Amino acid sequence: MSDVRLCIFRFIMSVIIIFGILAVYDGHIRSAEAAETVPLFYVDARGKTGTEIGVELGNSIKTRFPNLEVKLDGYLASFFGWIEIYTGIPAQTLFDSYTVPRINAIKPNIDKRYRDEVDALASGIALSNSDAIGDGHLSSNEIWALELVADIGRVTNCSGFGVFGNVALSNSPIVGRNLDWDTNEGIRSLQAITVYHYTDRTLVNIGFAGLSGAITGFNSDGLFAGILDSPMDAHYPDPPSGRRSYVFDLRNALENYTKISYAANALYDRPYAFSHNTLFADTTNAQVLEHPQGAYAQLRTAESQLNYDLSWGKSNQIAVVSFFALEGYSNQRYWFNTARWKRLKNLADFTTYKKATVDDIKSIMFDPANSPNSIFNDFTVQSMVFSPADRKLCLYTVLISGIQDPTPIMNEVGISLTVMGDINKDREVDLRDAILVLQVMVGVQTSMEIYKETDVNGDGKTGQEELLYILQDISGSR
Repeated sequence: MSDVRLCIFRFIMSVIIIFGILAVYDGHIRSAEAAETVPLFYVDARGKTGTEIGVELGNSIKTRFPNLEVKLDGYLASFFGWIEIYTGIPAQTLFDSYTVPRINAIKPNIDKRYRDEVDALASGIALSNSDAIGDGHLSSNEIWALELVADIGRVTNCSGFGVFGNVALSNSPIVGRNLDWDTNEGIRSLQAITVYHYTDRTLVNIGFAGLSGAITGFNSDGLFAGILDSPMDAHYPDPPSGRRSYVFDLRNALENYTKISYAANALYDRPYAFSHNTLFADTTNAQVLEHPQGAYAQLRTAESQLNYDLSWGKSNQIAVVSFFALEGYSNQRYWFNTARWKRLKNLADFTTYKKATVDDIKSIMFDPANSPNSIFNDFTVQSMVFSPADRKLCLYTVLISGIQDPTPIMNEVGISLTVMGDINKDREVDLRDAILVLQVMVGVQTSMEIYKETDVNGDGKTGQEELLYILQDISGSR
């Protein structure tokens, strides 16, 4: 080969390599952007009423998303449009004749503070008097339809997996969860995390701006939960008198309990209109609460007896898709769920000699095998891994376009579980915190590591801004 040809060959190969590197790099960057740009809304809910919380949160959301009502109304139009295709019933008729009665039946059974929060959150929106879906405006009924969309219409078809005990590298649980949801561009652009700082604990609600119920979330004690639809082909009870909202009941459980057993005990006898699974994890275990329509729920463990057509046999590992697995619970084993169950079983090969890491669980949740019936599929809106022991969340969110990133990456989300200004992390902002700040300012306290989560102005230092914030909080002038 002549020198000229050799130079040309080397140039072409260099260009190919550079473009290949850039393509991979661009994929990683776009994945990083998808997760890192999910907004976090912090709410100081200590001692506040539902109305006060709703006003504070509503103002923050409306500032971040000034066209919130247009996007949410557009999603409602899409949602009922999909149902119209399947049923032949006009979308507006579906809303007026079926949805509104369901809202009116379930809403009174929701804790009043949540009802007050939603109503106050909506007060920042110019409410319409018309329930016309798709008109770019929102009425009170439309807002509640969005809040209760999981309770009044099937929306999620998800999967999850968890390890714990001696098959986890840290000997503490690691849990993965994919939220599969038929969405549109508007609702995908509203993906958000809301952090409620209460006096006793912090709730992290992973979902969408403006939706207050919990589809996926965890608290500062390490209790994690995610809801999965599990249809039984049973008729929806119309009107669903006495039925409750499982998204708001789950939020209440995450606000009040620290362990799976306590949370499950608070939910197992609640009457819900839809059958569903709840994937739970805490600092010691991972389990699934299977809740059939019209029956008491039961916790499924890694050792539970399953239906005759299923098998598991994986020590300290548990999987969940959108059907019930417990013996005696019968619902449809749709082919796409069966494919994902079998795939999760194949991937659950961890032992005391091959312990699972966070990266291993990420790989499972991103598994593309058996497409379109894969664990990670075209409808996956959020994919996450959570480790309860250290409260670390790694999250992937689909691009607003709805096209999955070819090289998806979960990024750790930096969430402050500590109340701003709570320097000593005792969940109170008081004179003890002010004294600690003064000690740092004069050099008596030199360790900065414990202060990074309570930084008020984001400068990475503890000083005058923090002291002023604490004093204002103590005096009630904030």
